[in-house]
Amino acid sequence: MAVYKLKDICLKIGSGATPRGGKEAYCDEGISLIRSQNVLDFTFSHDGLAHINEKQAEKLSNVEVKSQDILLNITGDSVARACAVDVRVLPARVNQHVAIIRPNEDEVLSSYILFYLQMMKPYLLQIAAGGATRNALTKGMIENLELEVPDILFQKKIVSILDDIQEKIRENKEINKNLAA
Repeated sequence: MAVYKLKDICLKIGSGATPRGGKEAYCDEGISLIRSQNVLDFTFSHDGLAHINEKQAEKLSNVEVKSQDILLNITGDSVARACAVDVRVLPARVNQHVAIIRPNEDEVLSSYILFYLQMMKPYLLQIAAGGATRNALTKGMIENLELEVPDILFQKKIVSILDDIQEKIRENKEINKNLAA
């Protein structure tokens, strides 16, 4: 098993910006703008999903979200929450509070990185709190995260087991929600 820095096994690591005008610049429909409230642990939330027009999206073309991207909250109280993008919201961009992590799928599976980030969340929270007035992960911190990466076949086995566990958790949450109703 090799150890890699995230920057060495990813095609893209970066965050976006808020369009000029802030919330008033959002549209009722158009290109999705993913914000930190949409990125939960292992789950993409559609609550409060913002939209921007084509012109605004062009200015954020460098942070276009693609189908295998991992989203990581990098500021504030939600720092270190991570999930895979929900392909139903594409096309999309991210604002400055969310980082895109796009793995080179020939070397590492997107879902493997997601599980690894979740495993190292206590560490991410620790480095995000390092002396700043507000919790934050910088691009440099993310790029230099070290991951143990087995071969793709072994990654698939690991991800399969962890996906099964996540599915059981989702089912249990749904049962609890129905019982509480």
